[in-house]
Amino acid sequence: MAAANGAEQQIIDNLNRAKRVLVALPQNPNGDGLGAGLALYSFLLKLEKEPEIVSAARDFGLFGFLPGIEKIQNRLQVFQSFVVSVATADTKLDELSYEVKEKQVDIFLKPKAGRCEAKDITFKTAKFPYDLIITLDAPSLEHLGEVYEKNTDLFFETTVVNIDHHPSNEHYGEINLVDLTATSTSEILASLIENFEENLIDDRIATNLLTGIIVETNSFQLLKTTPKAFLRASSLIAKGGDHQQIVKELYKTKHISLLKLWGRALARLKELKEYGLAYSLVNESDLLKSGAGAEDILGVMKELVANLGGRKLIVFLAQTGNQEVTGYFHLHPSLKAQVVASALGGTMLNGSLGHFRLSGKGLVEAEKELLEKLGKIKEQFQN
Repeated sequence: MAAANGAEQQIIDNLNRAKRVLVALPQNPNGDGLGAGLALYSFLLKLEKEPEIVSAARDFGLFGFLPGIEKIQNRLQVFQSFVVSVATADTKLDELSYEVKEKQVDIFLKPKAGRCEAKDITFKTAKFPYDLIITLDAPSLEHLGEVYEKNTDLFFETTVVNIDHHPSNEHYGEINLVDLTATSTSEILASLIENFEENLIDDRIATNLLTGIIVETNSFQLLKTTPKAFLRASSLIAKGGDHQQIVKELYKTKHISLLKLWGRALARLKELKEYGLAYSLVNESDLLKSGAGAEDILGVMKELVANLGGRKLIVFLAQTGNQEVTGYFHLHPSLKAQVVASALGGTMLNGSLGHFRLSGKGLVEAEKELLEKLGKIKEQFQN
């Protein structure tokens, strides 16, 4: 077992002190975020903590097979108690009671002798019910969506641990374990857990972590796959990670809707060799006729990435509404992620995959705008 680094040791120390831990995932988590989150949730249970796991997502698509996925809440119900404190050094209490009225509640404090004075009574709002928040695979708090937007005070007043591998991470936590050399957040978390209490890793935890690594490396096919990722995956398989089930669920079992949409995308595949660019686009009618949903759009993007290796940039545009276009893009390591993402008005979802939306435009306009934006950063593709 390797020695924990500084950030890992801080996390271990905080977990040793904490009882109630909130695991917060992005509003649109991929297999890496989900795998890491569910692995951490199970690990915390084994540490006899009281964890909760939350993501604003309503549907996890292909990842419904992950062990424990039913534990993920899609919203937080955070209550803070209001505390009435009574100083009893001089006046001891004999009885406390209350009476509920139509528009108020009266609280009665009966002293053993004398009377309670206003100066003996103070008021405060209790602390939030979590000792620690751990965010996973979220480059910024805004990536948590409604979980953060509706509970900003919670994140302000509670210690936040930020674990991630994205270059765009904003280091917003009190403790930041951000490793840009890791292929996935699951790889980082696997190292943390092994350094904390390796013997607690069971087949469920190993399967979830292995899923994250497989998703981020496209089953070890992407150029960014490192020897460290292979070694970590091998270790997780030895601990019970079900590699065969993961591959079957994610790569060998494809919904008919995905296959239909994939066919339409292939029929419209285009290439601009001067940019090293390959892109495709589907309209609203394509989505309707194939019965495709949001997870199928992302699925087609992954198929493009898997089959068009070597391109500097791969883009997939899908018209999801009358004047709404969803776009995904995948970058070669030679491109500067933030430059391309900024030019497209998008954000990076992981080290190489990004996402953007174009509102108020049809598919033809969106294609034209895409090419115009890429033309402004043409020098990026000439390296």
